[in-house]
Amino acid sequence: MPERETTQADTIRLAIESEIFNGSLIPGTPLEEGRLATRFGVSRTPVREAITQLVQAGLISKSAHRRAVVSELDPGTLLDLFEALSELEGSAAFLSTMRMSTAEKQHLLTIHESAAENLRNQGDPNDYAKLGSGFHHRIVRGCHNKILIEATDWLSLRVLPYRRFQVMTPGRLAKNQADHDTIISAIVAGDAEVAREALQRHTLEQGDALMRFIALNKKKPSERLPRAVNEEYSV
Repeated sequence: MPERETTQADTIRLAIESEIFNGSLIPGTPLEEGRLATRFGVSRTPVREAITQLVQAGLISKSAHRRAVVSELDPGTLLDLFEALSELEGSAAFLSTMRMSTAEKQHLLTIHESAAENLRNQGDPNDYAKLGSGFHHRIVRGCHNKILIEATDWLSLRVLPYRRFQVMTPGRLAKNQADHDTIISAIVAGDAEVAREALQRHTLEQGDALMRFIALNKKKPSERLPRAVNEEYSV
């Protein structure tokens, strides 16, 4: 996955995602472009881009001519998303084991080693999350099946923010890296079935880890942003 600089929209999206996951922004809270632009000191354009990305991920709801509002996080739907994605990524891993070129496998290994270095140096978890996304991305691309790639990409976009935050669960980064070790070892060894099973299990566990993260970090009503602060989101 090609690297790119963090944009203003990325910064806004990450801030809103964090406040949704920790309960500072409760379901039903309206998000008003003008007030968000003022809060972050930007024009409305990156705010609109951030909101669009959040709508695509299901964190924000917005219908025509209506304000965007924070969506309800439905645990059942979230787990369904990860279950479906685990099947698609598992199939991609199976095919990639047989179809990836030597160069593609080396690229995957480079991403994996960069993630390991991030952990050793206690780097930014957001940087680790980007490398993790790149790891999954390269495996999916390696299957060389256009339909499978398109279907997996669509679902990956839906779970992207959830994947990023599940790595914040205590001990999850090390477990995540160990899973990737198993997956890439199977791919390099040419064991397609082990690669499939390892990636399926890994993605399912990400959904479970997200549920634990939300449960551990959910703020009590008294700890949420005070009304005066929440009003900066709404009219």
